[in-house]
Amino acid sequence: DCLLSRGLGDVYKRQILRLRRIFMLTLYCMTHKVVEDRRIPKDRTMMLVGAYNKDIDRSDYIKDDLKDNISNLNSSFCELTGLYSIWKNDTKSDYVGLEHYRRLFSKRKINIFNYKVIKKNKIEKYLESYDIILPVKHCWPHEVNLIDQYKHEQVPSDIEALEVLIHEDFPQYVDAFNKVMYNNNWAYNYNMFVCKKSLIDEYCSFLFDVLFKLKDRININDGRDNYQARVFGFLSERLFNVWIAYKGNLKIKELEVATLGDKPLYDLKRRIYRLFKWHKARKELKKRG
Repeated sequence: DCLLSRGLGDVYKRQILRLRRIFMLTLYCMTHKVVEDRRIPKDRTMMLVGAYNKDIDRSDYIKDDLKDNISNLNSSFCELTGLYSIWKNDTKSDYVGLEHYRRLFSKRKINIFNYKVIKKNKIEKYLESYDIILPVKHCWPHEVNLIDQYKHEQVPSDIEALEVLIHEDFPQYVDAFNKVMYNNNWAYNYNMFVCKKSLIDEYCSFLFDVLFKLKDRININDGRDNYQARVFGFLSERLFNVWIAYKGNLKIKELEVATLGDKPLYDLKRRIYRLFKWHKARKELKKRG
């Protein structure tokens, strides 16, 4: 009887775990073009961003210019035009994720020549134990905080305008902003995540409130190149970390990111190059005072 009870108990537990995974998870994969890459699993939902001026008609792609949208802002908001569409228009998913056609959550294979993109069912299992799935932290040298890093690689006045706005209109986030931007030498990059739709709705409400106000304070037609015009995409990566710090009690699962098109060996070389580049940058930052 004891063995029978124990066996039935194990079966019951497994059934409960299966029932818990009966939820609607949509993993959105952002792209600005049609992508033919077999390494992107079929369980991803492709979303075409900046679709308002693209003559692409694919029934298997969702476009960011449907219903409530900001598709016309894609050149400066990047993947955020897709995130906005998810926020406003996806009313069916219980959980959502955001990845990119070149960057997806992965499990590294043992060899150095291939990545293994994580399948949807594995992500569902992680969501049983974690509040949110994020990329592994990207770290800079200890002497470099996120403010320094932004000012070195992007337009310094943009992050300064953001800091002023946070102090003026979002004082409840000041402590989290200072902690992340002045004390951290690491960040969760790429605006990638998987979590409950209700949680990301909360983030989007904060994010777009900030960015739409900031949009009136930053002139992207000031002579900057197209890369630096992607300012609101860049700033959102930092704001995502601020919001994560503000929440404070999220149970986070970190996953590696596969950069499709790059082999892991090349990715390692690139990381080493960035490390040497930042050693040089530290000297410049010290000269600035």
